[in-house]
Amino acid sequence: MRLLVLDHHFEQDIEALRAEGGDELDVRTIPFGLLRSESLRVFPERVGTGLEAYMEPGLEAERREWSRRLDALMEEQFRIGEFDAFISPSDVFFYVREAPAACHRLGAPFFVAQKETTISPETMEAHAERVGRYAAPAADRMTVCSERHRSFWLRAGANPETVVVTGQPRFDYHASLGPERIEAGYGSDGPVVLFFSYQVDAYHPSEGAGTPVWAELHRQTEAGLWALAERGWRVLIKPHPQQPWGDERRRIARSAGRALNDRVFLVDPDEDARRLIAGADVVVGFQTTALLESMVAGRPVVYTGWDPEAIRLRDGLIPFHEWGDQISLVESAAGLPGAVERAGGGVGSQRAREIAEEYLGPVDGGASHRTIEEIRNCVERFTAARTPEVTRRRADLAARRPPFALARRARGGLRRVHGTLSRARER
Repeated sequence: MRLLVLDHHFEQDIEALRAEGGDELDVRTIPFGLLRSESLRVFPERVGTGLEAYMEPGLEAERREWSRRLDALMEEQFRIGEFDAFISPSDVFFYVREAPAACHRLGAPFFVAQKETTISPETMEAHAERVGRYAAPAADRMTVCSERHRSFWLRAGANPETVVVTGQPRFDYHASLGPERIEAGYGSDGPVVLFFSYQVDAYHPSEGAGTPVWAELHRQTEAGLWALAERGWRVLIKPHPQQPWGDERRRIARSAGRALNDRVFLVDPDEDARRLIAGADVVVGFQTTALLESMVAGRPVVYTGWDPEAIRLRDGLIPFHEWGDQISLVESAAGLPGAVERAGGGVGSQRAREIAEEYLGPVDGGASHRTIEEIRNCVERFTAARTPEVTRRRADLAARRPPFALARRARGGLRRVHGTLSRARER
């Protein structure tokens, strides 16, 4: 089975599917920047800022033009290498909204293997309504991690017959590893505390407006981590991929001083979070899915929920504050170092794992297999339904495959897009 996969910070899931599929699965990826940059040659820049802009009534001509160009782009990808399905980690990206029609003309399904996992109460209520209004589910088939996540997409208007719970492929890693701790790979001695950093407007209803709601909470958290570094802990900070790497490094260098690269380590945002969790003695964070992943992995979790705004909004956030019998809840900034030290050496409980699986779905090692089977079933249905016209189109495009050297240059162009995106993130 040949798959063309849109890589939008989706590497870990792609890796899990490849490992499970073995020689029977041919996976070729394209970077999301390719589609995004091409679409913004058609649309104004504001379309890239949110769901509503793409559906503005005044952009009907641009949507038709992008549909035409996406047809051509998908045909070009087919000439480079035939595919039986186009896989995306989401269908709300504005540049894939026209993808179903482009795929169907090639006799292939547009399949979404959702990469997102945790659904907070606020997301379930408010965001599902917005998605349904501006970017209603469009995939021919969608796999999701959990029943809770499936409920979100049904609220957004998905056909119940098209949304299937499989678990999350990348979390198969934790089922295969178990509670075993591995070496973190940073520093040489002392226990490891892993902090999942975040943008200071993340998780808030005003996210995207640039209001630094959590700036003080973030500063206080890091101050507590620097205190732990002075007490002999190795402090690993994993920034969110959307945080500017260069800015973060300069800021932490000013704040942590000589401890940086000695007891404090800024981790590359693309480093595998699963391995970092497996190498941590304690995991610290705020409203991140990584805390749930840590609970599944059996790691002690410390939640930094003392901020007054977090307390005010907690009914709309992931309810970590309700799980004080399973994780460590810090009630003040001064209490963070002690909470981490008390948690060190502990192990997670079966109940903590059960709580996390309500959000992440089953973590039993079978998610990749189930996802591949759903893709396979969908491909088989589309293959059986191809008309003679579609079959001829596929054969004609395959016969016009570019020469090897040209195809190699095309793949090189995709790598350059990857490099440009990486450099842009560092600036």
